[in-house]
Amino acid sequence: MKRRNEKQNLKLIIGASAVGLTAVAVSLAGAYSSTMKRLTPTGGTSSGVYSFSAPKSSADDDVPVNQNVSGIPKSSSKPTQSSSSQAEEANKPVSPNIGNIMPVEGEISHPFSNGELVKSETLGVWKTHDGCDILCDIGTDVKSMSEGVVKEIDNSTIWGVSVTVEQSNGLDVTYVGLAKELNVKAGSVVKQGEIIGKTGDTNQAELLQPPHLHLAVKQGGKWIDPVSVVTG
Repeated sequence: MKRRNEKQNLKLIIGASAVGLTAVAVSLAGAYSSTMKRLTPTGGTSSGVYSFSAPKSSADDDVPVNQNVSGIPKSSSKPTQSSSSQAEEANKPVSPNIGNIMPVEGEISHPFSNGELVKSETLGVWKTHDGCDILCDIGTDVKSMSEGVVKEIDNSTIWGVSVTVEQSNGLDVTYVGLAKELNVKAGSVVKQGEIIGKTGDTNQAELLQPPHLHLAVKQGGKWIDPVSVVTG
């Protein structure tokens, strides 16, 4: 009788273990399936390159960085723009015929990637390059591409010191990797060719590249090739 009870107890233990293992397997399978759904091929299924789409958090869309790699997460909520401020934004005067000059003279080492993934020499990851890199010595004067108003000055851990100018011709131009000492402040009115500041070594995201200015341009809220709008 005692041996029979021991056998029955052993069967119960084995059965419980099997149920537990099954539950774990189901849980792991579900997690794996969920992860694979968030892995999307970046260059076709044969390329073997995938980007992981993590749960999205609100980030600063005005920073010229890849949404998959860089950028500093901010608050998950942004103030809703009032109808009056939206109307004011829409009614801002735009002079599209005002041209743009190059902010510095130099060879373009890393062009605008137009949404294509390129491998970052510094970060070692595949990401879009939403601007162009113009080779120049540290301490080179950076000139405003056109007339406008300084919209924002930022000092990012990743991209360093940057100045964004909202130009009269409708473009938003961001000069990235500047020295900390600037010639302008937020709200400053600048003329075409006016010196904004000097190039520096604050751009940590592209630190392993030769000294350069990272130039990024937005038109209608989308990144475009900065070189395509240079007229003189």
